[in-house]
Amino acid sequence: MPVENSADRAVFFDINDFGEVAVINGANINGIFDNDYSEFLDIAGTTPTFNCASLDLTAITPTVARGTTAIISGTSYTIENIKNDNTGLTILELTEA
Repeated sequence: MPVENSADRAVFFDINDFGEVAVINGANINGIFDNDYSEFLDIAGTTPTFNCASLDLTAITPTVARGTTAIISGTSYTIENIKNDNTGLTILELTEA
């Protein structure tokens, strides 16, 4: 029996609590948006990411790929990297478009 399932994970992406909606290829995907400030070797900036359920991404047509646009809270981002963590969650690394 799995430790958690998709219903368990969905609690974290509830837009009434922690979650936000990203519009990707016309589909609404619930997830958690993060835009942390980071600094490395005197280079500073933000690192926007969107964490969501992997199943939600695989249901989108056309397929979500690098270069796809995601709109979060009215701001357009380009998906630069897709990291599936093999636990049912995916992290989208973004840059502001």
